[in-house]
Amino acid sequence: MDKKLILAFLVTGGLILPQESKAIPGVDVTLGVGYSTLSPSGDISYGGDSVDVESDLGLGDSKKANVFVDVDLPILPHIKLEYFPFQYKGEGEVNKNFKFGDLNINFKEKVKTDMNFDQYDLTVYYGLPVPFLHPKIGLTVKYLDGYVELFRESTSETQKADITLPIPMLYLGASVSVPLIPMVSDLIFDLEGKGISYDGNSLVDVKALAKVKILSIPAIAGLYAGLGYKYQRLKIDNLDVDGKDFNSDLKFQGILGEVGIEF
Repeated sequence: MDKKLILAFLVTGGLILPQESKAIPGVDVTLGVGYSTLSPSGDISYGGDSVDVESDLGLGDSKKANVFVDVDLPILPHIKLEYFPFQYKGEGEVNKNFKFGDLNINFKEKVKTDMNFDQYDLTVYYGLPVPFLHPKIGLTVKYLDGYVELFRESTSETQKADITLPIPMLYLGASVSVPLIPMVSDLIFDLEGKGISYDGNSLVDVKALAKVKILSIPAIAGLYAGLGYKYQRLKIDNLDVDGKDFNSDLKFQGILGEVGIEF
């Protein structure tokens, strides 16, 4: 079954949960939809020298929607499911000779690039009983499913490096809430960070969001809208892809908007 269909099934299930959760004391569900504009920077290599994704490959911004569902169960940890896609396309005239897989690209040649990274996160975490700051700690498993594909215009040759990785990560978060209109509206500052580093590889994924709860009906539901910043760094060292080493030191960062409903 296609992964996006699986995700749609999970999210659809989440849409049903809030209606049921009203009959289950202590169960809270948050559903959210976001939209981001993230700029890429850094370099990649595949069986050869590194190439800059901006100046050589001409990659533009990724403008994509993302979704999540967060379920808070009594005694058990929160369970959070997220889908966050990155999609970059570009066309550029390279400033160096380099090799990408089986392609030998020459100075001043034109190439087209397609870089996609679909990310599926499963996070389990506990909220700690600390007033005001409301810290969170847990574990995330990120499933990274993507590829980098180059098209050489002069010969119409293509080369594709498929990247598929399950990545365990530490999850940390905090949330500060400031009442605007008591029992009706709050200003909330959320910070989430996930990360891991090992053997020259690292992945850091950070999101900071300022949210305004625009409607709060005690014990029933709340609506919120938020605006913030997302940063991610993906450093891969000598990953074997079809017998060739794939390396990356990529950064993705930009503005993120989000709306959600809490039951």
